[in-house]
Amino acid sequence: METMEYYKLVEDRAKMLIPNFQKTDIYDILTEYFSKSEKFTQRGYNLNKGLLVVGDVGTGKTEAFNVFRELLRSSNRFFQVASCRQIIRDYTNEGAKVLNKYGRDSKHTVYFDDLGLEEVNVKMYGNNANVMSEIMLDRYEIFKREGIKTFATSNLGAKEFGEIYGERMRDRMREMFNFIEVKGESFRK
Repeated sequence: METMEYYKLVEDRAKMLIPNFQKTDIYDILTEYFSKSEKFTQRGYNLNKGLLVVGDVGTGKTEAFNVFRELLRSSNRFFQVASCRQIIRDYTNEGAKVLNKYGRDSKHTVYFDDLGLEEVNVKMYGNNANVMSEIMLDRYEIFKREGIKTFATSNLGAKEFGEIYGERMRDRMREMFNFIEVKGESFRK
């Protein structure tokens, strides 16, 4: 499919899914990524990496990923969605099984919504765990070994990622993600 056809398809799907849809740059960037357009690399990004889309609250990051998830539902590029807050809740009930599900045992692309907004130090049997850091370290290893990508959205900046997940993870995130910043006012009224 030509990139121009893909732009139209994305916009049509977004209009179906989002009341009062307003097209922003993130739709163009994600369209270029998912259509494997050379325009994406001309922006300085890498098609072999995953996506970390950061920006202020309400700027449409999650909605954009939902549009692409629906668009790719029946393709081999479909991705699973996981709320970081829900993962923490699941971890407190199920333990390491949750780490493995999204981390080392995962064989497909996962999109993590609201990375960094979850409770960071979770207690399990008296031990503290930074659950998302553990999952991201596993996903980094999977990325290096098998090329499986990870997508995420966040309201954090680079410095805050280092504070929450540590410099070691922040450094690995540079290698596994294209950092894409979304600017603008909140769409929520």
